[in-house]
Amino acid sequence: MPTELDLASLLASRLCHDVVGPVGAIQNGLELMAEDDAMTDMALDLIKKSAAQATAKLQYARIAYGAAGGADVIDPGEAGRLTALVFAGERASLDWQWQGAAEPRTTVKLGMLLATYALGAVPRGGTITVRYEDGVIEVAAEGPQLRTPQFLDVVTEGGEIADARGVQALIIDRLAASIGTRVEASADEGRLTLRTTAR
Repeated sequence: MPTELDLASLLASRLCHDVVGPVGAIQNGLELMAEDDAMTDMALDLIKKSAAQATAKLQYARIAYGAAGGADVIDPGEAGRLTALVFAGERASLDWQWQGAAEPRTTVKLGMLLATYALGAVPRGGTITVRYEDGVIEVAAEGPQLRTPQFLDVVTEGGEIADARGVQALIIDRLAASIGTRVEASADEGRLTLRTTAR
């Protein structure tokens, strides 16, 4: 099992990986503008899109991984809005049906992380639907070419990781455990469902 220091290092690597792409694209856009005035419009479009993507990922991570604001509860509607910003750069769409009163921070963070984790099930596009009822989070991924997302065994059973790509899965398991739940996965044709249940 990774130590807390190991987990922090893996998380830092994951966050840097998520943001370096759009930040690098901004740099490319600036270089393009410097080299060729005729490419200014194209470069500005690239910079705007990349800046929006980087901002979206940072705002999402600030809540989903961090302790932004320090409040004990989070508005699920706002969490859905931030998660949807991340989906703007993905092939799949988000159907966030979790509305209503603020819920405990850890519960909402778990829903956000499960939503983006489920993107791994629909690499060719599809829909990720998030619901919350009677204390149960349900995230369903539907798409034409459903795949098993990486590190699903870590999401459902915990375990060890040494790869920054698996840190989200491990944090999902630990968040679920911290509120006395675990994540179960079930699949049928064209649909993968992740659902929290009591440990």
